[in-house]
Amino acid sequence: MIGVSYLLSYDYNYFFTSVKQVYPHVAKIVVAIDSDRLTWSGNKFEIPQSFFEDVKKIDTRNIIEFYFDKFYMAELSPMECENRERNLALAKLGNYKWKVQLDVDEYIYDFAEIVKYLKKHWYLAVFPKVTPVLFKGKLITVFKTLDSGYLYIDNQEQFNFITNQNQNSFVRNNDKCSSFKFNAAVIHQSWARDEEEIWMKVQNWGHKNQFDAQRYISFWNGLNLENYKSTINFHPLSPAVWDKLHYIEAVSIDDFIYKYSQNHPQQLKDVSIKLLFKTLKRKISAKFSKITKGNNA
Repeated sequence: MIGVSYLLSYDYNYFFTSVKQVYPHVAKIVVAIDSDRLTWSGNKFEIPQSFFEDVKKIDTRNIIEFYFDKFYMAELSPMECENRERNLALAKLGNYKWKVQLDVDEYIYDFAEIVKYLKKHWYLAVFPKVTPVLFKGKLITVFKTLDSGYLYIDNQEQFNFITNQNQNSFVRNNDKCSSFKFNAAVIHQSWARDEEEIWMKVQNWGHKNQFDAQRYISFWNGLNLENYKSTINFHPLSPAVWDKLHYIEAVSIDDFIYKYSQNHPQQLKDVSIKLLFKTLKRKISAKFSKITKGNNA
């Protein structure tokens, strides 16, 4: 059984592109929304009632649950608020064997292949306390919308997004889990938005205070088909993480997802034996360490 958790705020419209990729294949979807409509930075946002009505129309199996809570805490930093909300949303999935953690602008194409992979590794979900694990995919970051298509980054940037645990140690990471690269590609519509949305994003995300937003958005605005090939090392926090840009001609994000997926089908890395022994070794080592410390106390 697979459950999915989403965090949703000002960019709620991207939810529909993301959820249609996973909806036919999962048993539960939890959508976390701040009950006061405040971002992690304490700024107000609005979600029209029509959004909830549209979600109800597509939820033909009645598996989407809205989880309203106070996720903005004035005493916490934006990143700490993000971490807290992700854990609360993850916990809402309860006893589902596999938990997929997504933002609304993250699109897992060919999700049926992911489901097959998780079923193949069913033994890791039987006793999750014994075999705690995170599966790490790769991000295809869509960086800018042009008149004729999209600029994007495709360089094996990794992120954790599937676990058999009920809590993470920080954001989507867990230092108590073994983390495995299984090569799943996730398209992230990160910066491919209009300028107003970009400003909303950088003023309210967890990295708000970590870079010069004005200068970076000016750089982003100047990108075009003539200069993108000469743009290198441009991630706002760690430049080398985004090494270069690619281009796909597409009329919409759905068209981009289709064209990218046709050229890059999901090819998941089988690490079953290695995975089992590594998780068991990690758990046994931790248990032994506790016993040793107790005997030496």
